[in-house]
Amino acid sequence: MSHVDLSRRRFLGAAAAGAAAMIPAAQAHAAAKSSDIPAKWDLEADVVVLGCGGAGMMAACLAHDNGAKVVVFDKGASPYHTATNLCGGLFTAWGSRMQKADPEGRKDSWQSFADDIIAYGEHMSLKEPVYAFAKHSGEAFDWLESHGLAKHHLEKYAGHTHLRAHRQDSFKGRDYIDVLVKEMKARGLEIRHNMGLAEFFYDEKENRVVGVACGSGDKRVTCRAKNGVIMATGGITGTPESLDFWVPSVAGKGVVIGGPSNDGEALRIAVRDLGVPLSHMQYIASYPCGIVTHGRNGPYCRWWFITGQGGILVNKNGRRFITEEEGICHVTPKLAGNPDGCHYVLADKATWDRTLQKIKLGALVGLPSWTAERVEAEFQKGENLWRCGTLEELAERTGINLEGLKAQIAEYNAGVDAKKDAFGRKGLSWKIGEGPYYVIRMFPWNNLSCGGVRVNERFEVLGWDLKPIAGLWAAGETVAGVHGAFYCGGNACGFAHTSGFMAGQYAAGRKEA
Repeated sequence: MSHVDLSRRRFLGAAAAGAAAMIPAAQAHAAAKSSDIPAKWDLEADVVVLGCGGAGMMAACLAHDNGAKVVVFDKGASPYHTATNLCGGLFTAWGSRMQKADPEGRKDSWQSFADDIIAYGEHMSLKEPVYAFAKHSGEAFDWLESHGLAKHHLEKYAGHTHLRAHRQDSFKGRDYIDVLVKEMKARGLEIRHNMGLAEFFYDEKENRVVGVACGSGDKRVTCRAKNGVIMATGGITGTPESLDFWVPSVAGKGVVIGGPSNDGEALRIAVRDLGVPLSHMQYIASYPCGIVTHGRNGPYCRWWFITGQGGILVNKNGRRFITEEEGICHVTPKLAGNPDGCHYVLADKATWDRTLQKIKLGALVGLPSWTAERVEAEFQKGENLWRCGTLEELAERTGINLEGLKAQIAEYNAGVDAKKDAFGRKGLSWKIGEGPYYVIRMFPWNNLSCGGVRVNERFEVLGWDLKPIAGLWAAGETVAGVHGAFYCGGNACGFAHTSGFMAGQYAAGRKEA
């Protein structure tokens, strides 16, 4: 036995043991070997897709359109129970028809897009998936648009140096799912729901994934994958348990939201059966926007629409702690230093009125959306949202320090007059004036994991030796290192669809890089 073979077997054994510790005993077993490959398969396909979110359905459609017979398995019950459906409808892309039609958008380049992603992620991004995303993102968006995507527009977004954020007018990721569900049906592509990954079958001699087993008990089926398998199985933010296991810094804190099947099980199975290394597992997208209504659940407040119209962010001491123009994921780490680990957005009446001229309440407080009636009820309840006639009433009801808040408002208003802000804020158009005052308290909203398997620019998964495993691709949140240490808005939805768009083609035989 060679040194390489021995090292690999030791790695697989250690990986299997580590993964098994996180898997219920009834499911744990030794890593698959070539001898375990079924002599007879229940199903056969050219391409097997695991997952039915934006990445999975995009991969299935494109593999089909490139001549492959496709079988799709999903652990969950519906495409509408996925991370894409839960997103805010923001898709960043370079080179789309919409962007090229805009004079400002035409100034962009894929290199600039990639540089922005890497810089925002504090240079912890992996260039291979970032470059592939940046180069092909416009193609993926145009495909969705050509297949009936609902009305959308371009908007500026923090962290992006050029106009490339494509926003659904509905502010809902459901629009993308609607397109893909329709296109899956048009192609006769069935999604086999409640059939989570159980096992990879791997030919060690060929270094190739040859098929999978999905489901459990009498519903377990094996499926041969002649060309290969695409993992689009999501990340780890679907349950508090899976998030807290991988990211201790947020354990027990804030809102946890994601596709309920995004519990990291498929990643652990890949470690157990294939020995693939995982990367960037400690990084998540944690927005400083969560309204905790019960347990670890709750909606999301797009407070930057409020601060964009003159509002400010304060902590319980009544003091500002960051410029309100900072990229939102860069705000989240600052919350840990605030009393109670939270912050508040404050608006006077004029600011509130201006905000509602720019955005509907259902989009301001969304994911899931609250109706105007629900928002009003929450203001009346006064647990996370408050409307107060005076600053004194505000301090009494919210617990925010009155003297600190009064001093902060005076300092901020003086900065508006001088056009010079202590935190470097540039948007100084309005002072904080008369009430009633509107206040919303927010905690971290943990909604996206940034770790997973490593891939090359063709979305082929890298094995223990950092070389591609034949017959295995990955797309969407399953891929590590796209966002680096910090997620920049719109890149998750954009990457999910773009990586699925390309992985589906590569798995079906596309050759060019």
